Amino acid sequence: MIALVRGEMIKVRTTRTALGFGVAAVLLVLAVALITILAGDPLTVEQKRDALNVGGALSVPLLLFGIVGATGEFRHRTIAPAVLISPHRGRLTFARLIAYVATAAAMGVAMVIVALAVGLPLLADQPGPELGTSDYVRVIGGGILTAALCAALGVAVGVLVRNQVAGVVGTLVWLLILEPLLPLIDDVLAKGSILGSAATLGGASSDEVSWLGALLVLGVWTGVLMLAGLLVDSRRDVE
Repeated sequence: MIALVRGEMIKVRTTRTALGFGVAAVLLVLAVALITILAGDPLTVEQKRDALNVGGALSVPLLLFGIVGATGEFRHRTIAPAVLISPHRGRLTFARLIAYVATAAAMGVAMVIVALAVGLPLLADQPGPELGTSDYVRVIGGGILTAALCAALGVAVGVLVRNQVAGVVGTLVWLLILEPLLPLIDDVLAKGSILGSAATLGGASSDEVSWLGALLVLGVWTGVLMLAGLLVDSRRDVE
């Protein structure tokens, strides 16, 4: 298992996928922090914590990062040699999951550092109460945890769908078009949204779901889709 994880980490390091998504995440975090602070004029503790929150900004790029990583070998038709090395597909999938979660967690650390480096000097000029230790713990810990869970969820989607284009397009349609419609259908459904839960887990204030509830939502999404993906993958042929 260790050898499989090491092999997946080599794949992550030697391709441009992680670098591309990392750069996109940095730019997104910078844009969110600058717009939220400079245009929003945060005054309360909740508003200032929201300005440093990276969970919402990281959720989409890291979800796509996991999907692209999980479907890359199917797209480039290199899955057959990988299965020959490890005939047990479940172990191969978990090795890939560990590699991408670890990489995403490292990205999360970098994004939190960027958000704090840019946001704290700007927030120092804002009136109102200062952030406490618990707020920083929530922003830092929640941001890293959100990054890891979103990447894991992306891998789960990729394993289930296998087609890279369908996985990416379908995820974007769900996140950007269908999820915003959930509150119009039922308030309970809105509590299970991926983007809302990622933002809350990263430290944003929310009246819809608690921090632990957001963690549970993302965990359930990831667990259910991963289980479904493993079951489907075990029954289909390798092309």
